[in-house]
Amino acid sequence: MEGRVLVIDDEPMVRETLGQVLSDEGYVVDLAVDGESALDRVRAERPDAILLDLMMPGMNGRQFLQALRHDPACAAIPVLIMTAVHGLEVNLATLGASEVVEKPFNVDELLNKVALAVYRSRGENAITPPLPAPQPPPPPLLPDADRGVVLIIERDRGRMQQLDLQLSKRGYTVVSMTRALVQLSRLARALRPRAILLDLSSDGAVDVVRELRAEKELAEIPLLVFARDGSALSHAGVAALAPAADADLVSFVENLR
Repeated sequence: MEGRVLVIDDEPMVRETLGQVLSDEGYVVDLAVDGESALDRVRAERPDAILLDLMMPGMNGRQFLQALRHDPACAAIPVLIMTAVHGLEVNLATLGASEVVEKPFNVDELLNKVALAVYRSRGENAITPPLPAPQPPPPPLLPDADRGVVLIIERDRGRMQQLDLQLSKRGYTVVSMTRALVQLSRLARALRPRAILLDLSSDGAVDVVRELRAEKELAEIPLLVFARDGSALSHAGVAALAPAADADLVSFVENLR
C-alpha cells in the first residue's frame, strides 16, 4: 500500500510499534512526539493520513487539530484520533477529525481505517485540475465561535446525545462517554474543558470526583455532578447535589464566565 502516514504520540512504545506495523504494510511513516513537531513535519512533507494521540503534553491533540484545520494546505488531511478511553464519543466533525481508534489496538481494524483514510486522501489529490484556478478557502471544520470543550459522562446514551446536540448547536465541542474511567483526569488535563457534566450513577463516578478535586490543576474546572435517581445521591452521601434535567445542565454551561 502506497502512502505516507504521520504518527503523533508521546509514548515511545506506542509510536515505535505503530511505525513498524505501518512500515510493514508498505507505508512511508513519519513519527512525532507532540503537536508542535508534528506541524513542522506536516508542512515539510504532507502526509496522506495522520494518527493522533489526543492526550499529550505541550500542544495536545485538540490544539494540533485546530492549527491543522486553519491551514488551507492541510485542512483536508484525514486525522484518526487514538485514545485509551474506551467508549469515548466525540463530535468528530466539530473537532476536525475523521475517526476514533481505541487503544490497545485491534491491528486489522487500525489498518483498515488507515487504508480507507489514505485511499480517500490520495483520491482527492488525484482529481486536482491540471490548470489551477483560484479557489475559495475551504469551509472551516471548527465553528467560527468555538466556545470550548464540554466533557459529558452520562450513562443514558439517549440523554447523552440530546445534551451533545444542544451544546454543539451553541458552539461547544462535546466529548462524551458512558462510564467515568480512571483516564478521565488525564483526558481533562489534555482537553482543559470549559465544564464537566458527570452522571453520579455512572460506574466509577464517585472516585473520579475525588480525583478531580484532589488535583490542583483540575480543581478549577467547573464540575456539575447530577443524578437521575435520587437514591444515587443518598447512597453517595453527597447532600448538596440534586437531580438535574437536561435544560439545567445546558444552563449551567451557558452561565459560566
